[in-house]
Amino acid sequence: MEKRTILIVDDEEIIRKTLSIHLTKGNYSVIQSAGGSGIFEELKNNNYELVISDIRMPEVNGLQILEYVKKNYADIPVLILTGLMDLNITIEAMKMGAFDFLIKPITKEHLLNTVQNALHSRDLLIQNKKLEKENLEYRTILENKVEERTEQLNKKTVELENAYETLQKMNFQMVKVLAEAIEAKDKYTRGHCDRMRLICLKIGELLGISEEEKTDLEFAAVLHDLGKIGIADSILNKIDTLSENEFDMIKEHSLIGEKIISEISTFKNVSMIIKHHHENYDGSGYPGGLKGSHIPLLSRIIAVADVFDALTSNRPYRESLSIESAISEIKNISGTKLDPSIVQLLISNREYFYKNSYTKLKPNQPQKYSGTEEKNKLLKKSLCLHAYGNSL
Repeated sequence: MEKRTILIVDDEEIIRKTLSIHLTKGNYSVIQSAGGSGIFEELKNNNYELVISDIRMPEVNGLQILEYVKKNYADIPVLILTGLMDLNITIEAMKMGAFDFLIKPITKEHLLNTVQNALHSRDLLIQNKKLEKENLEYRTILENKVEERTEQLNKKTVELENAYETLQKMNFQMVKVLAEAIEAKDKYTRGHCDRMRLICLKIGELLGISEEEKTDLEFAAVLHDLGKIGIADSILNKIDTLSENEFDMIKEHSLIGEKIISEISTFKNVSMIIKHHHENYDGSGYPGGLKGSHIPLLSRIIAVADVFDALTSNRPYRESLSIESAISEIKNISGTKLDPSIVQLLISNREYFYKNSYTKLKPNQPQKYSGTEEKNKLLKKSLCLHAYGNSL
């Protein structure tokens, strides 16, 4: 192993030589110096691992040497040589950063043990600094990787958000096409799906539902009658009163709609909303006979909006009701067919719906009636089944 280099600074030659002999026999490389003004240049131009310095010396004393070493070479330990009379100064030296002190006369054993401890401490200090540096470098590398990964994830997140937005737009376009297919079965309810969407979203907003729920509600409102595609036109457009068997067929449309929509993975929630939008608050509805809070909230919103739009929309057999008249009719079925809390919300915000009429034609616009008066009465009866019995 390469010998470790030690600098001995003392103005007394006999002390220097004694220490040098002991250290040399201990397998150390020793440099001696009498100190003086050239000591700092000596320290600067050589690579020492340990400095042993006397306290009392002319020109430059041990405290000045200690201060210089600690300031410029912090990892080099300094041992202070002192006599019994210099203990106060020695304590000051320890405060300034001296590793230990050696009291004259010094025994060989004590000298070698102290030197060994000082060099071991230096090695640990250097090793710790090296580890700290490596840890800092490693942490910096990790932080850079995390930052890089975060940037990649943020980029991917933006891409996914854009893809999701595109998918939602595509879904909505698909929904619009399906809605048009629904309305093509009944020319007199054209615009109903879009009005339902607007009314339901407003009610949902007033209820404080989440953004995710708003999206599900919007799609369900437009597609709530999708199942009518599976019902024969002869039944849907029948002027006369429906038979019990025909009425049962009509009730199948909520299950048909649920089955169609459930095939779309992103519309699982929407399919359940559609399935239960004809449940009555008192449990008399279909298909599950659910009651009260057991009915999905969004299905209850659609039920209220469905009746409200039916009453405030123009039909070929009668003019639309005013907002107040429609609300009066809705009150009659609140708590039985409709959720009373949602009905009350509609009533409390009637001014909004009055100012934002969703009917396709203006209220009180003259209509052309076709057929006999008897047929008109039957048509009105069909309307009542739709609004109050939730059958169409």
